[in-house]
Formats: sequence, C-alpha cells, structure tokens
Amino acid sequence: MKIEDKNILYSFDVSIDKKVEVVVEKKKKQKNKETGKMEVIVSKENQTTTEETPYKMIIRKPTRMELEDGDMFYSVELNKFIKMGLLTKAMLAKQYGTNGGVWTEKEQKIYSELIYKMYQKELEVQQLSMINQSKISERQKEKLNAAMLEMSQIKKELTEYEMIQNSLFDHTADVKARNRAIMWYILHLASFIEGDSDDAVLEDMFEGEDFEEKYEAYENKEESEDVLYKKTIDRISTIITIRYVSGSNQREELEKMMEEMKVEEDQESEKTEEAAVAE
Repeated sequence: MKIEDKNILYSFDVSIDKKVEVVVEKKKKQKNKETGKMEVIVSKENQTTTEETPYKMIIRKPTRMELEDGDMFYSVELNKFIKMGLLTKAMLAKQYGTNGGVWTEKEQKIYSELIYKMYQKELEVQQLSMINQSKISERQKEKLNAAMLEMSQIKKELTEYEMIQNSLFDHTADVKARNRAIMWYILHLASFIEGDSDDAVLEDMFEGEDFEEKYEAYENKEESEDVLYKKTIDRISTIITIRYVSGSNQREELEKMMEEMKVEEDQESEKTEEAAVAE
C-alpha cells in the first residue's frame, strides 16, 4: 500500500540495527585425490549478521471519517469519566471562581469566552466539512479555512491559559478524555515503511481492527521493549498531541510549535539549574 504526500501529516527517518541471515560463500583449496591437483572448492552457508535497516515513520492526516470517529471516541470517554464522578474543566473553573480560588473573575470570564468561541468554531467547521468536496463553493472553502485557522488560534490560547492552571485540570474528565482521544489518534495514524526498495509497503505501527486490539499491540510493544517503538514513540506522541491541540495539518506549523516547546523546555531547565546552584 502506497500513500500520497498530500495524505501525510508528518514523516521522519530512523535506522534500526537488525539481525539478518545472509548466505556467505566460502572458498578453500583442496587436493583432488584422482588428479592430484589442487582445486578451489566453493561452499555456501548461512550466517547471522547485523545490518542497518532504514525506516520511514509516517503519521497520516486523519480522514473525515477518522475525525468523526475520533470525536465520537472523545465524547464517549468524556461521558464515562463524568459518570465516574470527575468534574469537567468548565465545572471546576466555575467552582474555583465561585469560591474565590486561584482564578479571578476576569480570568474566569476569559476562559469561559474562549470555550464558547471554540464550541462555535467547531460547529462551523463541522458543518462546512460535511459539504461534499465536489459541491463546495470557493466562498465556503474560504470560510472553512478561516474557521480552521481561528479554531487553531483559540486552541493555542486555551492551551497556554490551561498550562498556567495545569495542576487544576490534571484530573478533570476533559483532560482524561483528551488524553484517551490522543491515544486513539496515535494508534490509528502511526505507520511506517521498512527498507527503501520500490516495493516496500506501508504498515500500521499498531496492528488491530479497533481501539482495544491496537491498544493491546501498543502495550505489547511497550512491555517487550520493541526497538522501533522505543526509538520513535516520543516523537510520534508529541506530533499527534500538538496536532490535536492546535488543529494544524501543516508540517511547518507543527515543526515551529515543536521548536517553541524545545526552547521553553531548555529555558525551564536552565532556571531549575540556576535555582539549584543558588541554594
């Protein structure tokens, strides 16, 4: 199975040392008993050797159906966690605001407005996305692109805002459902091509027909310390998380956000080291 570039969200290359069996020719001189002359005898035998095998890791762009399935999965998980007694972010934010907690009235208002704007944009994108691509007008395409850009910006603002209050949201129904939804996309979108031959095929990173089977494959790779999995899962998770939070399908934007995250992590690390020295 091949994949067109337009259907690739992100890709990167890695190499893995693999043990392979090769046929080796061995030559030795031996005296012919009949002629008395020395002859070269060629024999073949199998040997195990280590070769560097290239892999192209590919994260597919989710199809419209996969986006709908992913949204449905999130909704089911959110409902499950709420039934278990967990509060949603909005409920927790309201609770802290009402009780005069760490959120000021202004912060609560900003956060509520962002959530409402996100809801409106998601509805707009969903409605426009349902229009058949062969029938959608240029004006509707412009509206869809604009709405997706706005939604991406709102998601970024929400993420920045929530990072400040991160400890409050760690155990809310929203965050747990979001993390499960991100896992859903990791399991369904991650794939790879082994080798660089023309007939190399695209393979799913996690085999299975549904979430449960794919998650079992994920756990098996984790427990068995699968080399390819260990070498790539952090990068795959980061890319899909950024894509989920930002809504961006552009490689350049994803790379920019990853670079910004790296800079922030480096700065935070430097502050921690300086604080340790000061003590």
